[in-house]
Amino acid sequence: MSVWDDLVGQEKVSAALEAAARDADALVTAAAADQPPPEASRMTHAWLFTGPPGAGRNQAARAFAAALQCVSPDRALGGTPGCGFCDGCHTALLGTHADVSSVAAVGAEILVKDMRDTVRKSYTSPANGRWQIILVEDAERLNEKSANAVLKAVEEPAPRTVWLLCAPSIEDVLPTIRSRCRHLNLRTPPVAAVADMLVRRDGVEPEVAAAAARATQGHVDRARRLATDPEARRRRASVLKLPLRIEEVGGCLKAAQELVDAAAEDAKQLAEEMDGKETDELKAA
Repeated sequence: MSVWDDLVGQEKVSAALEAAARDADALVTAAAADQPPPEASRMTHAWLFTGPPGAGRNQAARAFAAALQCVSPDRALGGTPGCGFCDGCHTALLGTHADVSSVAAVGAEILVKDMRDTVRKSYTSPANGRWQIILVEDAERLNEKSANAVLKAVEEPAPRTVWLLCAPSIEDVLPTIRSRCRHLNLRTPPVAAVADMLVRRDGVEPEVAAAAARATQGHVDRARRLATDPEARRRRASVLKLPLRIEEVGGCLKAAQELVDAAAEDAKQLAEEMDGKETDELKAA
């Protein structure tokens, strides 16, 4: 298992990132040996990941960050960086690596005050890892001031700093920023690929996996939740039957309340799962 296994149905993107990770490793190795850098490197200092919801933009960026920080002995012997097991990969994937900073929107925008420390850190050398990596999960939510701060850092990057920006589409990012990034567009994963991932990684029964993948139209996170949570499947089935029970105004109002209750229960469960994940990450940090 490697960090690339999380990129479901993204073979072209995986291949491009693997090639860049190998060239990035060669750059760091050459610098450590005081040798000239390799020619025609496929590694660059800024990347833009785009794609529809559920395609795995953030997962792709996180996997690439892990590969760049990989310290597996196999990598030194010619293997592809991104083993998924070494300390560099593990901490980068968990979000606890000292040289991988993540910025996400809290509310409608990413404010400049939330970017200042991150931009400042982007000009420092890596503390423990091989690269200083800045991951911006919601680049489309950068406001004018925070976007200008990112633009300046991307225009004049430090030698060992990599920016990874994620957005729904290339048009959601300022032209001045996207023109300085290498663009990778992720597609909606095929239903068969999502179902295969659920069977292989989560031990879901093939019939349940296929049904969840079809129902969520290839959205990986939603498919996993639907396939692994019987209560989520029960709520979905109940909601789908609501139109068949509406015969009068009273039934309509009752159905509307049931729909609201189901949405509230879903939101509550998601919040509890997120709280648990963030608590575990904080303890790990």
